[in-house]
Amino acid sequence: MRTVRIHVKSVIKLAVIFGCFGGIMFAMWPKTTEEFIRETENSYKNLKQRAFEIAASDGKLRLEDIDPNSANGFPKLTKDEIGNYEPKDWKVPAGPGEGGVEPLKLDDSTEMQKKQKDAINEYGFNMVASDAISLDRYPADLRHEECKHYQYPESLPASSVIFVFHNEGWSTLVRSIHSVINYTPPELLEEVVLIDDGSNKEHITGGRLEEHIKQWNGLVKLYRNDRREGLIRARSIGARKAVGSVLIYLDAHCEVEPNWIVPLVEPMVHDYRICTVPMVDAIDGATYVFTPQAGGDENNFARGAWDWDLLWKRIPLNDRERARQEHMTSPYRSPAMAGGLFAISRKFFFELGLYDEGLDIWGGENFEISYKIWMCHGQMLFVPCSRVGHIYRMKGWRGNGTPSYVKGNFVDRNYVRVVEVWWDEYSKYFYERKPNAKHVDPGDLTEVKAVRERLQCKSFDWFMKEIGYDLPKHFPLVEPSNAARGHITNVGTNLCVDGHHAGQGDQLALSECASVREGQWMLTWHEDIRPLSGSNVENKKASDARKVCWDGTGVGNPIGFWECHTQGGNQLFKYVPDKKQFIHSPSRACATANEEQKKVYLKACDDSNDNQKWWWDKQDDATLARQNKDMMNHIDPPELDYLS
Repeated sequence: MRTVRIHVKSVIKLAVIFGCFGGIMFAMWPKTTEEFIRETENSYKNLKQRAFEIAASDGKLRLEDIDPNSANGFPKLTKDEIGNYEPKDWKVPAGPGEGGVEPLKLDDSTEMQKKQKDAINEYGFNMVASDAISLDRYPADLRHEECKHYQYPESLPASSVIFVFHNEGWSTLVRSIHSVINYTPPELLEEVVLIDDGSNKEHITGGRLEEHIKQWNGLVKLYRNDRREGLIRARSIGARKAVGSVLIYLDAHCEVEPNWIVPLVEPMVHDYRICTVPMVDAIDGATYVFTPQAGGDENNFARGAWDWDLLWKRIPLNDRERARQEHMTSPYRSPAMAGGLFAISRKFFFELGLYDEGLDIWGGENFEISYKIWMCHGQMLFVPCSRVGHIYRMKGWRGNGTPSYVKGNFVDRNYVRVVEVWWDEYSKYFYERKPNAKHVDPGDLTEVKAVRERLQCKSFDWFMKEIGYDLPKHFPLVEPSNAARGHITNVGTNLCVDGHHAGQGDQLALSECASVREGQWMLTWHEDIRPLSGSNVENKKASDARKVCWDGTGVGNPIGFWECHTQGGNQLFKYVPDKKQFIHSPSRACATANEEQKKVYLKACDDSNDNQKWWWDKQDDATLARQNKDMMNHIDPPELDYLS
């Protein structure tokens, strides 16, 4: 932890406390040695906590009181010198889960497996494993080495860190709080704000949480909503409760990594209308191992985006944005954010009107705030040197349900509100993909439209041309032609590829063709393969397909399904008509039917092996020929030439 600067008056206070401490020791002298040691340790802990309070109460700055000129020339990269906010003597101790490197080992008894399965069902995570890990564990440090050599300005604002939660598991929630307090310089932490959004679990409502946070003497503040408001409105409530000049939102199952907060808040000193987003690494919900954020460019840097169904996507950092960076790890612009983890100045957030109060529970709020920020004279920067681990919900989680007062498909209603307020003439592309949304009543939009008018926000067309200019290359407004569609039949086994069990993490399956319930597929212009629903696929486009793709991890492994990311890689497949082979570009291996297991594996290509030969119902030979000009890489269709 970085050394805290303590003012002279604080030293005087500490001297008084140490004097009191000496008196305590003298008073305890008649006690036994064991009692003396125990009580001395307790007094020292109290003294240490009081010193922490004094240091934390002094020297905290508000963003509006910092001269932006004081940050001129910062951050400075000094390759031969460790950064001024870097933790000293960082050494990960031994212990279960420490450092987030080794998976926690639990016994594999039937009883233990049932406990873990039940925990995943209830909370979305393996809480049995989480409960076995220290609340104060050291996180992983997945930063690029360059990040450890930045010098930052001495004057930085203190932040309110806000957690919103509903029926969160105990140890994942509390570890999130411990993590922020343990790895944030006290002078940069105004408070931790907890918003309990209508929880009904005993470990949250029964007093245990109140008792636990007493150890921080008011630094952590707990507020409870009278009813479940949903993530969106609860975050706005958190903003109103918080007192810091910078608001940082984190999901309630996160662990921050070393020196996370300084790079996140520093850009706001230059301009209070800059919103920042940390790199989000994955914490495995079963083992609690950290893995770096994946996807994007060669450094795993990506920009936030969306398709025209308004689904969250990530696209690689492009050369134009890279050219704007001073260093490889400098913050860079992003059109949108995922929405769970970000920092924004209190002043700017309130100028923007917080979140649209008409948005229910969750869904679309990340795009609404992203559009507000950019179109209403702000900026959004992704910050490579600020990294936070996030636990993603696991398959099998039953979810939190929906409050009874929320009626209908609230996610679609949220999307329509966002599109109607912010997309202008681009809204037609949303309704082309989701024609049923035309009949959704978004409710009263007067107030949120007034915000746009009051702030004289720019047009969506400006936004698309200046900020989101690379998005249509990945998600065209008008979709290019696809290469093939229909049933896929294996020549050697006469079995068909079955899409009935085509969920994320499932394996590609084969069935008797007559018994296949969902066997329609599409080789898209992205050169990935997706399942289609329904029988009439003649005029369907890639956006009509389900959002999971064939995903190959290497020779000898079965082909599975993973969320379509349109970035090629493991999902890049070429179909060669004259050989009837599916070639997986990264491995140069062929999709091979295993008749006994009724699965499809990647095997070394063999032109004489009929189990590697496949028929499509319908294929576009011209499109296939164009795609196959480069067997290793994706080739953009001619419809996208205008974006070059």
